[in-house]
Amino acid sequence: MRYEHDQVKRWTIAYTNDGSRSDTFVLDKRLHNTTWRVGSVYQPISTVSLYAQYATGVDPLGTLTTYSTDQVAFSNATGDQVEVGAKASFLNGHGTATLAAYRIVKKHLLAQQTLTSPIEQVGQRSAKGIEASVSLDLPRGFGIDANGSVLDARFDDFVSGGVSYTGNTPPNVPERMANLWLRWNATRQLQARAGLRYVGRTYSDNANAFRIPGYATVDTTLSWALTPKLALDLRVYNLLDKAYAMTSYNDEQWILGRPRSVDVTLRAGF
Repeated sequence: MRYEHDQVKRWTIAYTNDGSRSDTFVLDKRLHNTTWRVGSVYQPISTVSLYAQYATGVDPLGTLTTYSTDQVAFSNATGDQVEVGAKASFLNGHGTATLAAYRIVKKHLLAQQTLTSPIEQVGQRSAKGIEASVSLDLPRGFGIDANGSVLDARFDDFVSGGVSYTGNTPPNVPERMANLWLRWNATRQLQARAGLRYVGRTYSDNANAFRIPGYATVDTTLSWALTPKLALDLRVYNLLDKAYAMTSYNDEQWILGRPRSVDVTLRAGF
């Protein structure tokens, strides 16, 4: 993938009906970035795959076609990622497992202290962590799916508004997450699932002065195949009706997660 990066400034002069001069500043901005990825896979035995990859990436300033007036002076944020891992199957295909370790680095971050503060492009942040998952088919149509991640996210070099946030955790980044699902295929037409979701604590500001507590919720689903091409799904979110903050709006307010609610969906295939 390639982005062009160039910047041209020019002035246009126009005259109003009363003869007064009106100067208009026009900015034409092009961004050039090249990203690439390389990786390899090795299978020591047929049921185990080992892999490694390295990739670079770019975060655009705005949309692909437009920028705000506060963004035109900046370049795209860049980054790179290195990842190694393993995937395996066991119990004659009734179980699968994955394990991965990674490190992600992002540079030239856009930062804004408050809604009225100017936007800055400074610093570097990184995250390194481990992810694991396992899926197991049990007798009588039961099964277990579980996954989790542990990471260390931090600002490596971040000074904004004359204040250093180096070493702090970026806002709205949970460093602990886990999911545990129990599934039951009662018949070919009826399937049920129940899951426990855990999200660890986060911070709502760069200074880590405001902490959002972690939370755990329980969700359930029930799927019933009415015909080979028509199915009815019933899903209950936050079964225990737990109050929790899902994210934050800077350091000013918390955005609450979904309360106990029910979705009914009719799916049709053609």
